[in-house]
Amino acid sequence: MKKFAAFIAISILIYSVYYDLTIGVIPRSSAETAKLIDINSIPVEHEPFTKIEIKPGDTVISIMEELQQGPLPVPISQIVSDFEELNEGTKPEQIQIGKTYQFPLYQEQNR
Repeated sequence: MKKFAAFIAISILIYSVYYDLTIGVIPRSSAETAKLIDINSIPVEHEPFTKIEIKPGDTVISIMEELQQGPLPVPISQIVSDFEELNEGTKPEQIQIGKTYQFPLYQEQNR
């Protein structure tokens, strides 16, 4: 009898784990509503930018410092992210001499 009770208990446990993993206990209506938001409907603020041709010895950071004429107003990680976004995923390490790239311009209010 103990073996049968243990078998029933283990069966119920396995079924409940299976049910939680496949169907779940959280109502699906809230999860589906979140997926219905159209990403294209969210307004995107475009940072102003300037186009600069790369010369020997230029780096993204050195060009940004020249553009800002002083210290950088935003973290380097944001500069890298904005540079990649403006240049179709081109990483700062992959810039090539003679090519023109877009560099983000930052206002004083972004500090």
